[in-house]
Amino acid sequence: MSDSLWKQFMEFGALFTKTVDLDADEYSYKIAVAERLGRTRESFLKQDPEWFEGLRRDISSSGLMNRYFMMRLIDLGRTRPGDLWQVIALLWDGDLNTGRIDDFALALRPYNQEQFSVGGIIGFASLLLMGRDPHRFPPYRAQAAKKFLKLVGWGDRGANGDASLRYELLLEALDEIARLAPEYGIELRDRLDAQGLMWTVMNVDPTDEWSPADSAAFRAWRGDKVESRESVPSSIRHAQTPAGLIISAGLRGQASPIDGRTITWTAEAAKDLALRSANTDVGTGSFMSKLERQLEGAAKETVILAAELVYLQVFPLENVTPATKIARVEKVLSWVPGANLSLSVQLREGLESKGAFNGGVGFNIQVADHVGWLSRFVDYVTQQPEHVINAALDDPWAFISLTQSVPKDWPTIRYSIEFLAWPDHLQPVVSRDHRLKIRNAFAGIIGGPTGDSEIEIAKDLLNIRRAQQGDSDEFIEWYDEPYLSEWQPSSSDAGRRAWLVRQNQGGVAMVDSWLGQDFVSLRAQHLGSPAQGSNFDQVQAAVNAGYQHIDYAERKVRAQEFYRFLTQMTVDDLVLTAFESNLYLGVITGEAEYADDETSRLRRRVAWRQEPIANDDLPAPMPRLLEEQGSVVDLTDGLSIITEWFESEPIATGAKPEPTASPQAAVVPRLREATTELATKLHVQRDDIQEVVRLLQTRQQIVFYGPPGTGKTYLAGKIARYLAGDEHADHVKTVQFHPSYAYEDFFEGYRPAKSDGDNVGFSLEPGPLRRIAAEASLDGNRDKPYFLIIDEMNRGNLAKIFGELYFLLEYRDQGINLQYNPQQTFVLPPNLFIIGTMNTSDRSIALVDAAIRRRFAFVELHPQEGMISGMLERFLESTGKPALRAELLNALNGEIEATNRDLMIGPSYFMKPHAETDQGLAEIWKYELLPLLEEQYFGRLSREKIREKFGLEAIRRKARLAIGTTDSVQDSSVSEFGDEAVV
Repeated sequence: MSDSLWKQFMEFGALFTKTVDLDADEYSYKIAVAERLGRTRESFLKQDPEWFEGLRRDISSSGLMNRYFMMRLIDLGRTRPGDLWQVIALLWDGDLNTGRIDDFALALRPYNQEQFSVGGIIGFASLLLMGRDPHRFPPYRAQAAKKFLKLVGWGDRGANGDASLRYELLLEALDEIARLAPEYGIELRDRLDAQGLMWTVMNVDPTDEWSPADSAAFRAWRGDKVESRESVPSSIRHAQTPAGLIISAGLRGQASPIDGRTITWTAEAAKDLALRSANTDVGTGSFMSKLERQLEGAAKETVILAAELVYLQVFPLENVTPATKIARVEKVLSWVPGANLSLSVQLREGLESKGAFNGGVGFNIQVADHVGWLSRFVDYVTQQPEHVINAALDDPWAFISLTQSVPKDWPTIRYSIEFLAWPDHLQPVVSRDHRLKIRNAFAGIIGGPTGDSEIEIAKDLLNIRRAQQGDSDEFIEWYDEPYLSEWQPSSSDAGRRAWLVRQNQGGVAMVDSWLGQDFVSLRAQHLGSPAQGSNFDQVQAAVNAGYQHIDYAERKVRAQEFYRFLTQMTVDDLVLTAFESNLYLGVITGEAEYADDETSRLRRRVAWRQEPIANDDLPAPMPRLLEEQGSVVDLTDGLSIITEWFESEPIATGAKPEPTASPQAAVVPRLREATTELATKLHVQRDDIQEVVRLLQTRQQIVFYGPPGTGKTYLAGKIARYLAGDEHADHVKTVQFHPSYAYEDFFEGYRPAKSDGDNVGFSLEPGPLRRIAAEASLDGNRDKPYFLIIDEMNRGNLAKIFGELYFLLEYRDQGINLQYNPQQTFVLPPNLFIIGTMNTSDRSIALVDAAIRRRFAFVELHPQEGMISGMLERFLESTGKPALRAELLNALNGEIEATNRDLMIGPSYFMKPHAETDQGLAEIWKYELLPLLEEQYFGRLSREKIREKFGLEAIRRKARLAIGTTDSVQDSSVSEFGDEAVV
């Protein structure tokens, strides 16, 4: 029995070798994967920190591992790379031995019992072994291996629970294929060739070159379902989804699925809808409100067709809620004259199901353009002969040929309709750039790309998807991991951005041309033609060559603008332009191109929003951004606000749409109020701390100033960390100024750095202010407070350190060009608070100019008044200690003349643990306080006079006199100051 089953397998295998290029489809790309894995293994054995990312790239791009297994493996490799290294070393270090797969499985499986199945682990192990010797150790896929062994009558042969035996059983079967191959005229070089043949027989369908009898016999032997997706009539396949039902009925000239009676896909209805949609003399408003006025008085066929096309436009979107989809379509149906129509259960359920892709802002504001293309599509197909329509119904590639021929192409909606018509064959990817990137990233799986036409790309994507799926039915989501990072690496994708392009260029107003012809442009009449994606130096060279008649500084500005337009601006970015009192909003839909027009030579296609935004009372930071100089301004700092403007247009029913998640706008976060508990911990009054909080809330920049020992730095840190929250302790940074500190240290400057070839050069490096400002500006952080504490602020040359940042300290809602980055505008984020400290005993405080005093709120910390007054008494009381230290401090400060107010001593000297003993107190006096007083009274009092006036014994006597003690009491109080006594 087994021999006859093997004979059948080999006979079918021989047929496949005549119709499938096994080298191109199987062998070559696996050898390439093995070579990449071999290089990664070398990195692994050297314990290069990048070894796992290399392994991830190799395996993800190979299509040889289950997606969910791969996702869990990525989690493990990025969170516990050391653990994973130890596991992989079982197969990549030491002898090459399949018996180690058992130890490998035992070591790996505990990390994720659910996703790390034995079959998946064997597959992973086989890839690692393939990286060492692909000719002996080909890849393993559990379902394909199990099905193959069953078909040839071998079963599991007792290896079901043993990882190494399961893989060795596959190797034994591949050896059997290689042994039998010559009898059937099949040339196989090694096990990898045999595995390619086995995989092909298990997963590939017969081609038209097979005879019907052979094809039917093969499908019966393999156990294919009688009604496979290839054998089901196309009309039934279309009808399996509500959108396909509408498309199929329309192409076949049948009645609309909406009412079952009206034929809507006619040239008359399509032309009428297109003509009405092109009528712009219907006033302002959303797409839906305009469409209602445009359809006023239209025939039933036209209105139902409009409802069908709106249905098709919104059906695949996952970023539009089902309620909004249904409301949009039924709103159109409510305009059908003389009828009371509503969606059937089937059509309604279609809109309630999960969408296939996220259309983003572009799909939301391009509804009119999409419905316009769909109208042209209907008009075009009604003019085609019957055999063309039948071909489109029977073949996805013929359907693509049909849609490509529609006049005035609009690719996004065309790709969407192609997917809706043939969801089993075509991909829900509606950006041509993304389709190319996905195909190119994974083309190695299918032996390389076949071409760059629309049909060739679509066929490649289908073959890649089938290769990735293997023997599973899992859905390949290209925008999820592990696929996304392979075709769109994060390092090259900066995310969506927003831009302002000024419409008045060279005295020529461009807004009417832009809005009327759907583009945005720069004059660029002398630019030459640098390609899209050119680097800044290339653009600058083109500007220097073409604009020699203008000043060099202006040439640098022009180069920056052209560089932004050509390279930094990308498809799907948002664009604004201002005209009179309005802002006009659009989405970039095309790549940069040159036109034969001296007023608008450098262009990009744009889908403009239906309604403008009034350019008054704009939220921050938009007023500041719109005031920046230049023809092309980066507005990404206001991206969240601009995105909300786009999404707020009520295109469905006139009602406000449900809010969607968007990046946060930078705001001044509401600081938490001070608590009694905090005040108790800091030994100050709660009202005093709350006053500091209010100053920070309103001014954002304060300075604690006062004599030494008043706890300025301590209080700044404690208050900042309290306001940041215990969970955000890293939101508080501290820097200390000193006489040699400069702008380059504080903000940014050039520093020596090792470059390629171990040469030493200079690189622009951020300082502490720039780093914390960047962190505070990140999405997800903008509603959280950040604090920069500047200690000993007055000891630095403030004008030199702050430079042009002086301006930002006063004007937080504006930006300024930077000293080392003149093309870039920098803004102090509103959620960044600055707390400085200044020691009034330092003579440099007199050098603090009025400019810095005006930009900060100054909070005095003085031992005898305000927040610090009574701090030592409260501290001693809370710790259960005698009040004598407070009496000594009061006596000491009382001995310092009123004219020397800034020289008084703060309580922190007496709050140290060693101040509790007589010895410790004497040391504080001798080594800290007296030297400080000698410096302050230098030239006025001699050293002997200072000790006589401010010595510890002298201050003790004054403290006793101040509290009215007698000589008899003096003796008992002295006893409190024994060497180990507590003060």
